[in-house]
Amino acid sequence: MAKTKQRTELLLPGDTGWTLWSGPEHGALTREHVFDGDGTFARDAQRHVLAVPAASTWVLPAWLKGDVEHLRDMAMLHVERLGIRCTGAVTDLQVNRIASDDAAHLACIIALKDAPAPLASHTRLPGEVAISAACYALPEDAITIWRELGKLVIAITSGPQLIYFSPLSSQKLDNIALGEINNICMQLGFQRVLSTLDKVVLWIEDGDLSFVARMTGVQAERAEKPVPNLPTRGWSELMPADLIAARARQQKSARTRLLALGAGALAAVALAFVIGMTIIATKEKDALLAKVAQLAPRASKVEYHRKSWEEVASAVDPKRFPMDVLLRCMESKVAPEVMLTLFENSPDKVVLQGRAPSSSIALQYMQEIKNSESLTSFAWDGPPPVIGSDDSTSFDLKGTRQ
Repeated sequence: MAKTKQRTELLLPGDTGWTLWSGPEHGALTREHVFDGDGTFARDAQRHVLAVPAASTWVLPAWLKGDVEHLRDMAMLHVERLGIRCTGAVTDLQVNRIASDDAAHLACIIALKDAPAPLASHTRLPGEVAISAACYALPEDAITIWRELGKLVIAITSGPQLIYFSPLSSQKLDNIALGEINNICMQLGFQRVLSTLDKVVLWIEDGDLSFVARMTGVQAERAEKPVPNLPTRGWSELMPADLIAARARQQKSARTRLLALGAGALAAVALAFVIGMTIIATKEKDALLAKVAQLAPRASKVEYHRKSWEEVASAVDPKRFPMDVLLRCMESKVAPEVMLTLFENSPDKVVLQGRAPSSSIALQYMQEIKNSESLTSFAWDGPPPVIGSDDSTSFDLKGTRQ
């Protein structure tokens, strides 16, 4: 299966406004849109590159003395001497070594000016920032002139290397603009940065070629402005401070959204757990109610049996059956001669009162009651019997269940 080419976007300053180019990372780009003001990236892409204009950068060549590992520190001192404010971080200062000799290193110093990034929206942020001159195939050993956002800009190359890139103060290619170009070239010559120039290439329609050649002293030619291409990955680590802050805000918002989504997911899990437990409890309740409904008829029968038992309990429970106790009280040998005048029975006690024809029979009866094996569950006690004038005797016994 053929691989799908990933889309890339390049936001580039055009002649009068910002232009958006898109296409594969390794291939020709197509211009999609021209903006009236600041531009913006159109959609999500594998790679977003912002090409800042010459007016937003300092591109300065210089010979720097010292070891190559200290090249960035030396470049920082150089831009400070020129009065350029820069932190020296990789995001606002880039140093490209062009050549070296025994005494020094020729470097092209690129620094971002303290200005906001020319983006209309921070919804989609660039992953890379480069200077616009790095997006064109510049002719070697030449001065190239084109327009950028209405201003003339020049790029000077030494061999294939870009050594200078800057806007011009003049709005048209006249003798003032050409005089400014000559001053730049003279200064670069004094610095031993520029030695050979073969031609001046115009990517603009205006300007007289013979006049340009006469003023600069080199051949002048006109060429069509080429289609831009994406800079090589890693060519630049430049990034304006406002874009760094915007990316930090986006990352913070993303973390906040992630935490919110995590909390929402936990809440959803907890809610699902509660709902699941509620469903299980409801099912168990319904099953219990069904069992209760099945047992309801049996429960009514049980209640009926309980009431029936309560009715007959006094007749079958030894503790509650008075007739059984009375029969046991009448098991004595002299019981036929004893007349009971009072018999009370309760679960806890028994009261016996009666009369005997003689005191000996009464005493014998009371003693046999106390010694009866069938009445050992009671502790018997009572006052001495009362003997009448005719020797008839009344007695009183109280038995307490042990």
